[in-house]
Amino acid sequence: MIFRKIILIASSAFLLSSTVFGDKIGKLEFVQTGGYQFPEKMLSFNVQQKPGQEYDENIMNADIKRLYETGYFSDVVSETKKVGAEKVDVIIKVSVKPRIKAILFKGNLKFPTEDLKKEITLAGDMPLNDNKLRESTQKLRDFYKDKGYHDSTITPVLETLNKEEINVVFEIKENLRLKVDNVSFEGATVYSQYNLKNAIANRHSYLSHFLEFGLFNRDELETDKARIRELYWNKGYLDFKVEGVTVTQQKENAEYVDINFKVFEGKQYNVGKISLGGNIVFPKDQLMKLIKLQPGNVFDNQLEQESKNSISNLYESMGYADFYCKVVRVPDFSTHIVDLDFIVTEGKKYKVKDVIISGNLRTKDKVIRRELAIQPGDPLDKNRIQASKSRLMGMGYFEDVKAVAVSTDEVGQKSVHFDVKEKETFKVKVGGGFSDTDSLVGMVEVGNSNFDITDPMNYFYGGGERFRIQGLFGLDRQGANIDFTEPWLMDMPLRLDVSGYVNQVEYEHWNESRIGAKTSLTHKVFDDFTSVTGGYKIEQVNVNNIASTASEYLKSQGGHGNVSEFSMLLNRDTRDSLMEPTSGYLTNASAAVASKVAGSSDNFYRLESKDSYYFSLLEKALVFHLGGKIGTLSEFDRNTQAPIYERYFLGGGDSLRGFPYRNVSPVDQNGDNIGGQSMLLLTAEMTHPIWSFIRGAIFIDAGNAWNQSYSYGMSGMNSGAGYGLRIKVPYLNAPVKLDLAYPILSNQSDLSRKLRFHFNMGFTW
Repeated sequence: MIFRKIILIASSAFLLSSTVFGDKIGKLEFVQTGGYQFPEKMLSFNVQQKPGQEYDENIMNADIKRLYETGYFSDVVSETKKVGAEKVDVIIKVSVKPRIKAILFKGNLKFPTEDLKKEITLAGDMPLNDNKLRESTQKLRDFYKDKGYHDSTITPVLETLNKEEINVVFEIKENLRLKVDNVSFEGATVYSQYNLKNAIANRHSYLSHFLEFGLFNRDELETDKARIRELYWNKGYLDFKVEGVTVTQQKENAEYVDINFKVFEGKQYNVGKISLGGNIVFPKDQLMKLIKLQPGNVFDNQLEQESKNSISNLYESMGYADFYCKVVRVPDFSTHIVDLDFIVTEGKKYKVKDVIISGNLRTKDKVIRRELAIQPGDPLDKNRIQASKSRLMGMGYFEDVKAVAVSTDEVGQKSVHFDVKEKETFKVKVGGGFSDTDSLVGMVEVGNSNFDITDPMNYFYGGGERFRIQGLFGLDRQGANIDFTEPWLMDMPLRLDVSGYVNQVEYEHWNESRIGAKTSLTHKVFDDFTSVTGGYKIEQVNVNNIASTASEYLKSQGGHGNVSEFSMLLNRDTRDSLMEPTSGYLTNASAAVASKVAGSSDNFYRLESKDSYYFSLLEKALVFHLGGKIGTLSEFDRNTQAPIYERYFLGGGDSLRGFPYRNVSPVDQNGDNIGGQSMLLLTAEMTHPIWSFIRGAIFIDAGNAWNQSYSYGMSGMNSGAGYGLRIKVPYLNAPVKLDLAYPILSNQSDLSRKLRFHFNMGFTW
């Protein structure tokens, strides 16, 4: 009996399949129910089955799933109708979700509805879409978290108006934006309360009264526990744990919370035996030298991580891309000694078969390849791949660079695939600025940072060269500049810079115009941070419009002068950013000589050195800068003064703050500044966060310009100190620098000691 039923079911299934599978589709019809009708093209776009194709139930099931995933339908079914021999019509029935009549917000007191609407992707007068509802809800939650309201809740509610219409209501409980007041660590003796507070994110800030600092973030509590544990592990307290965290809202001020961490410190562990296993390629003695922990010393988690990284770097530099190193700790709770077993898994050694580049629609292949630190035949080194990725991003041509090692059909070889996403490098800028040095200046600039002078057919794009034409026009300064840079001259790592310029500046007692050109060649030496530059400059300088009240000496400096100057620069720059450095240093030394033999009006030379050092504290919240510049200028005949247009003038927001622009220098018999032949400038500055794109700066400058070459004396130094703001205006390339400085030490007899405001504001579109 059972056997007969099985035969009957199988036969029925066969007959059913024979009527559908293999049949051609005649018509494909959509039937929509609900208060909204989608265009048939939209439905057809999500369906692979088409008229004239052979019907396939598996494809139809995928089509139904795809329609469901659009989020607009509550039900999707399909039917087939036999309409002839080997031909069927397909009917897809969709139930459209109710149409959204209105999107409402309830409970939002801190932020207007208009701001919240900008965050959502749902649209009115459209069917409800579950995907967009979830996305909109999450975006609203993220919006409130970004504003510091970490305890806010957003709940979407659907209000049914009729069978075909609904309202979507976002019910918002903003709650208070809680601020952290007191943070305490119960049971802590190893570290001070101060050190522990500064190691976590949830901490008090006096700026919380008016800025988004010191806000309580419940999501950060687990991470704060890990941060504290890391501190204790670095001192060997392996039994340390946070037993509990209590957050108490203050009764007298409900916007503040007190946080108490209850900690168990345990006892300090010393390192016992250190063993290493799994190594075949490198001898044990060589790897053991890379382990920075030593038996008998206090255990240090940071040294353990550094040891693992050192071993990993050794293997990965040889192409062991699958290498893994883990440390097994075996603690003895009675003796508080921990044995460490470094276990290495070497994996296979790989070489690079090919370097594949994709995504570069304009940038030429060679421009990318010459920047790569990894090439075919090299060991598959993760560090080189990461360095290559960083170099490509640093070129400024790409929004994103992805790098991945891909398998090949050859044993022991992998290819490295770099996928780049290009960005627009041709830019037209219109802007201006206002400063205490240049007054009001306007600017028009056209440039391309990915230029190719040899490829007009590609609109001069993609060669990796840089080209810029700039015009300046202002109250005290006018000029035009043309700049060209070829970073790989004749495909060698040799940078060529060529510039031409016409500039005119109005100073207090005279005007100065320059027309000239300069060129230089730069080559990296030793490493990527050090370079040598040789340059040549030729220009004509005209000192004119000398004030009628000026001294006879100043009047004698008027007229034309020619400069034909050769220079050499040795530079080393390890800063982490050119615009906003937080670590590293810049140091350089330069020498320049101009001779009548080469066409100059005067024989003179210049020696200069510049140094800047940056470091930060508290996760880059505080950034320190120490800098200095020293220079001397001399005629070949030391008894002759160098021309006035080559001399040093200090003062102003870009040099010695607290003193007027170009007012720190030797003076003539009239008391007019005539510039010095020796210069020293020192500065120290600390910046701190105030709010989002605003930082404060505390600074002190010291310096002077002396009349004679190689003449320096601390007795003649001037010094100014003060406070300022560093503002990055959103959406505009607009650096704003505002400083208020006072000359705490002045050796300029004709200058009054008073507060001076230095400003440098610019904007470009």
